[in-house]
Amino acid sequence: MSWSSHVGAAFALGFALGAAPGPVQLLILTETATRGFSGGLRVMLGANGTLFAVMVALAFGFSSLAPGQGLLRALRVVGGGFLIYLAADELRRIRREADDPEALVADPAMGPTARGVVSVVLNPGAWIFFASTASAVIADATADAGRDAALAAALFMTIGVSLSDLTFTLLGSGGRTLVGDRGLRWIRAVLSIGLAAIGVAFVVQGMRAG
Repeated sequence: MSWSSHVGAAFALGFALGAAPGPVQLLILTETATRGFSGGLRVMLGANGTLFAVMVALAFGFSSLAPGQGLLRALRVVGGGFLIYLAADELRRIRREADDPEALVADPAMGPTARGVVSVVLNPGAWIFFASTASAVIADATADAGRDAALAAALFMTIGVSLSDLTFTLLGSGGRTLVGDRGLRWIRAVLSIGLAAIGVAFVVQGMRAG
């Protein structure tokens, strides 16, 4: 296969990965609804920057990034707990804003960029993807065309994910104009409940696996 074939396959895989609804996409929508377009971009920066770093590590042959079953169980519990925390924090903020729309609600201790990073680091599904599909794409590119092709595949996979995530950011950025502040709070609440549901599912899976 040529460089272009590996790069094209990596881009398509990244775009499909970003288009699949998951914790990162819900977090992007939530932060965009809360902070506007810049909030979604900051989540993207954290999440996709972390993705790119892991992909580059794979391109340099760090196969030890593949997590064992014990680590995956821990990631499910801790990562699920993190998502539940994010959802609960956002729901508290929504309630305070609803009680007094003029009140200034303090920003959370963890900003959107950090949330994006942690949402990947503590996401068991992301590590399963890194250890399986992503590793296969990078290994194939390395075997056929060398490390430079593998690095290019890592870059274009990240670009593909970013373009999909940008779509979620654009969708969320016009929410206040379309539905108003009250409607936007309802949207944020629904997204937060979705995050919490994913978190609970992760925790249950981790506990059962143990």
